[in-house]
Amino acid sequence: MTSNKLEYDSALGGSVSLPTHVQTYRYAANVVQEIRQLIDEVRNPVSRKLVFQTLPKHMRRRAMSHHPKRLPRKYRAAHRSQMSKAGKPQQTKRPSRKHRRRPSNLLRDYLRRQRRQVWLETHIWHAKRFHMVERWGYRLPQASCDKTYRACYRASAEHCLLQDISFFACIELKGKVTDLSAGFSRLTSPKCGFSIAAKTYTTGRREGSIDLFRDGKYPEYALGRACFMWRPLDSDDTANSEEISRTLWVWIHPSAYPALLEELIKVFQLISVNSIQVHIKPDEPSDDECIDVQKKDKSSKPLKPKEQRRLQFMTKSLAFERIKRYRNEKSCIELNDLKDAINRFRLTGHLAQSVLVQAFKPKQINENTTTTWLHKLFEENTHSKSTHESQSEFWENCSELSSPGELLSNMILALNIEDPRLNRPKKRTKALPAQPLNPTGLDFLLNVKNNLGQSVLWNSEVRDELCKSMIVPSEYSKLRAKHAAVPGARCQFEEEMQAVPVILIQRPGSQLAQYKRLCYGCGWDVIAPAGYGMSIWLSLIMWGAKPGGLREFETVAREMGTEEYLPDTVAGRVLATTRHQELRAKYFRKPPNKRHNYQKLAIVSPFRAPFPELVRDWTTDALQKCSAPSAFHILRDRALLQQLLLHIQGKLKVYPEGIPENCLIQLQLRMKARGNLEDFSLICLPTRGDFKRNLRQIKNENHDPVFTEPLATDKSECVRKNLRQMHKKLLKRLRARRVREKRKRQETSNTRVYISPANTATRVAEQFQRMCKLWLPEGHKELYSVRNQCQREVFGYAPTAHFSYTEATVCAIGYVTPAGLKKLLQLCCQTNVRQPMCLMRSPKSRHYRFACFKLNLNV
Repeated sequence: MTSNKLEYDSALGGSVSLPTHVQTYRYAANVVQEIRQLIDEVRNPVSRKLVFQTLPKHMRRRAMSHHPKRLPRKYRAAHRSQMSKAGKPQQTKRPSRKHRRRPSNLLRDYLRRQRRQVWLETHIWHAKRFHMVERWGYRLPQASCDKTYRACYRASAEHCLLQDISFFACIELKGKVTDLSAGFSRLTSPKCGFSIAAKTYTTGRREGSIDLFRDGKYPEYALGRACFMWRPLDSDDTANSEEISRTLWVWIHPSAYPALLEELIKVFQLISVNSIQVHIKPDEPSDDECIDVQKKDKSSKPLKPKEQRRLQFMTKSLAFERIKRYRNEKSCIELNDLKDAINRFRLTGHLAQSVLVQAFKPKQINENTTTTWLHKLFEENTHSKSTHESQSEFWENCSELSSPGELLSNMILALNIEDPRLNRPKKRTKALPAQPLNPTGLDFLLNVKNNLGQSVLWNSEVRDELCKSMIVPSEYSKLRAKHAAVPGARCQFEEEMQAVPVILIQRPGSQLAQYKRLCYGCGWDVIAPAGYGMSIWLSLIMWGAKPGGLREFETVAREMGTEEYLPDTVAGRVLATTRHQELRAKYFRKPPNKRHNYQKLAIVSPFRAPFPELVRDWTTDALQKCSAPSAFHILRDRALLQQLLLHIQGKLKVYPEGIPENCLIQLQLRMKARGNLEDFSLICLPTRGDFKRNLRQIKNENHDPVFTEPLATDKSECVRKNLRQMHKKLLKRLRARRVREKRKRQETSNTRVYISPANTATRVAEQFQRMCKLWLPEGHKELYSVRNQCQREVFGYAPTAHFSYTEATVCAIGYVTPAGLKKLLQLCCQTNVRQPMCLMRSPKSRHYRFACFKLNLNV
């Protein structure tokens, strides 16, 4: 008898006996089940990793998650399915860069991108080097990608700053001077300065500027400041200058262009003329001329579609299409819309004279060369040759000047120059002035001829023919490669290239030494035909001009003590609305703990200057105080501004009468000591204690603020907290309800259950708007305390404030109410303050500091 053997678990206190045989069918069934499971695991692996994450490290690429072709071929299908489940959209195949950079495809893409926003001729050059923004229907450069803020100021002060202002709209008017003057008298006022028919402007020697308003609405409803220039008279027409038809160009900002065009059509009673081409003659041609024109039209070949697209892209204008034309048959007044048909560049700085002298060389007439438009002009008109010679002589004399400020202010000089590509240096060179003039060489500045402003650019046919017959850069490069035997030397075909007519307009800059730095902002404006914009731009850049954008417009105006866009004009209102929306959206993108609580800082409107509400609070009319915010305007009356300046200086004891209560007075403010200002800073009235405290601080060399605003209570803080908690509870309750519904339906379903989305976007948006109103109550009903929003009375705002390099301190351009300024001057007189001062405060600070101010007469 055999005894039972102990097994491996006998030490645990028990014994297990193993069977002596195994049942084959049971073993086979279990093994088959295991094999099936292994096969399923191999075929359908369950992994929490993505396909491209399972690869070895040496095969992984960062672009695998975006481009399936980076993976091995056998894994691409699984990768695409995983990406589609993740909600990533399927990427379409993009053409290769080589295909997209073909000239035809590139041109087609450029034309497509110009449908929504208009491009300037220098757009591609700017797009590679500047931050581009969308403004007024254009795609314009804002600021350089490099750090060029200080460099642009140095260029505008000592060197040369170059800006493309071709987006300014040009409107051409034709008619008698008396008729045009009568129409513009309804759009402006003689209190703002010279009229459009002043003798200093009608001769065509100078460019003028005028403030335009709605028809009969002066001083309210301002459109903006416009520049204008008259076409000079020929020597034969000087006797009957009042009877003949004259041509007037008006340059206006693009934001005010639609309103001005509407007002001109209404004032002059113009009717649109349809189906009329650009090629317009001022006088009716004779029968022989009509026959010649017909022959020319038959002989000229029509342009191919590719050539038309190329010309359209090159000019960015309507020069080869139809332009808007209006006419009054009774008064024979015509209006031609030349918007986007002419280039205009602005050069600012003392070296602008040297840059233009090097880039613009007068065309020398060679009788042996082929006939161009300049030869034909000399043959048709005998006076044109003498005019060209006198203009060239005057420009050669100007080459010895060191600054444009030495010339006649706002003078107009027309030139027929060589193609700018011929005088371009091999590498960028800084143009420097020549030796200073001798006292005997200044005679040409005193005896300026009247024919210096005559130019063929006033003729629309010549402008269009210039653009059509110019040699495009690609053809010019091919001709240079074919004919240039010596690198850098001129070729024979370059001598036969047509001349380019340009018009130069001098800008005097600052003219009041006691207000701002003398001659700061002086320079030249260059008017050039369409098609030559890029050639002229590159020539000026290569001769040392510093390119600038829209930011430099505001910088130069701030350094001159003015503002580019006044708040009562169309451009100013559009800009204020845009800035308010952008700053407000940026403010609410921040988390609550990163936002400034302006209610505790006692700031009513941190992102805009509430001028209507400010004027309403300072008015003496009780009924107007209770009504809605009233309209305001900037004081532009030169006589009242002069009297006010004398009163501020102490030369006139009585405060001038006749200043309307709903106007604002522009001031240039300068910080007395330390302190920084930001946009939309408050201008407040000081108290007697503030003046005494300031004297003690000056004596003790104490740089602390004069007064610090105490923290106010935020009444909406608890409301915001409760609303936030209730909103979170509501969202959690809705989510829990949807989860319960999904679980309940999943119990009775064999497939995956999908329930409807939350649809809480409307509730979230309403909650956001409700919280925004609690953070920044900017409605008209809440702005009843603009004047008394803080401990010091607010009587003005400074929409723009920045550090000024000319003043070496922080400066700002502000607008104050007449009643508040009167109260400030009386307080300064009572406290024996020699120089009137006011308090200023940044919207993000509680500190008040003193600032002195100056009155701007040239608003």
